[in-house]
Order: sequence, then C-alpha cells, then structure tokens
Amino acid sequence: MAKLTAWLVTILGVLLVLPLLGVDQLGTISEGTLAWLIAIGVLVVGIGKLVRNYSYKKRR
Repeated sequence: MAKLTAWLVTILGVLLVLPLLGVDQLGTISEGTLAWLIAIGVLVVGIGKLVRNYSYKKRR
C-alpha cells in the first residue's frame, strides 16, 4: 500500500506542475506562487516516498 500511495502522490505532483509549465489542457487549481509551492511540495513528498520504498535495504 505504501508504494501505491507513493506513486499516486508523485503523479498528483506531476499533474500539479504541468499547468505551471504551460500544459494547460487539464486546467489549474490555483495561481501564482502558491500554486508552485503546493505543486513542488506534493512532488517532493511523492519522490521522497518512492525513494524510501524502493531504496535497497539489507534485511536480516
């Protein structure tokens, strides 16, 4: 379940960043600096979760 959540948050982050980069077919949730802060924050959380879930760990 953790890997699924990590992927969903990362995809949500990408979808939030796309309108800010000019891909506006999906519309935008907010405008200006707040939109960038929300999008980058969600993307960082998603990538952090992916790294934590897929990093190599030695198990005993």
